[in-house]
Amino acid sequence: MNIQQLRYIVAIANSGTFREAAAKLFVSQPSLSVSVKDLEEELGFQIFTRTTTGTVLTSQGMNFYEQALEVVKSFDSFENRYAKPNKKKRQFSVASQHYDFLPPLLTAFSDQYPEYKDFRIFETTTAQILDEVSQGHSEIGIIYMNQQNRKGILQRMDKLGLEFIEMIPFKTHIYLRQDHPLAQKKSLSMADLKGLETVRFTQEKDEYLYYSENLVDTTDSSLMYNVTDRATLNGILERTDAYATGSGFLDSRSVNGITVIPLDDELDNRMVYVRRNSSHLSTCALKFINVMFNYFETFQTKESL
Repeated sequence: MNIQQLRYIVAIANSGTFREAAAKLFVSQPSLSVSVKDLEEELGFQIFTRTTTGTVLTSQGMNFYEQALEVVKSFDSFENRYAKPNKKKRQFSVASQHYDFLPPLLTAFSDQYPEYKDFRIFETTTAQILDEVSQGHSEIGIIYMNQQNRKGILQRMDKLGLEFIEMIPFKTHIYLRQDHPLAQKKSLSMADLKGLETVRFTQEKDEYLYYSENLVDTTDSSLMYNVTDRATLNGILERTDAYATGSGFLDSRSVNGITVIPLDDELDNRMVYVRRNSSHLSTCALKFINVMFNYFETFQTKESL
């Protein structure tokens, strides 16, 4: 068993097929198959089952994949930190929850600093964001905190050696289709939302409520759609009476066919960025953070007018 074989297992599991994994890894499909077969023989159990639609993990394979994923992440983090430490990084990576402000923020940064040519924006779950930053795959992570999730997230950040910097407070906003029965209201309350369908982003650790991206209690929802993609979320909103929650930070081109209405609540939401407390940020990261603060400042200026 070696780290390359573990990379193969992770890539196949994430891609769903040997063919796609081979293409991403720049290896031939036969070589990939042989390597996996050798590993399965060494382990004494089958990792994957091939189906007509792709490749799925066996029950033992799932346990092996989860452990392999952690080993690969740790090895990559170790390699990034100690292998060729003086080599200049070419790619700047940010991990984030699913926010509509990311596209205008990224394009504003690119316009202001055209010398940076390679960006990785990893929209993912809250737990994955914290892991991404702690392991050095992303320099910063963008999340929100309020009194509902603050304690749990801070405990996790402390274990991972992370710190946060607050950027801006914000009100919870409700996202609805433009012809929704509630769309004409100037503001909404939780009573307005009772019994409605809800769309939210899936978290891999739903048993921990502080990882949720949903800003309100959804126990009164009549139906729950759990999605991983912002386009899918918007598509469901446009076709149903469901609602979603968000920060309200968006421009006119970010959401089509969707109305955004503030919610009357006392959640004290704060947009923050997360970083490792034992490392220095790159010049690129510092410039990106400055652009973020300037971007959010435009919303504070609008509210004060």
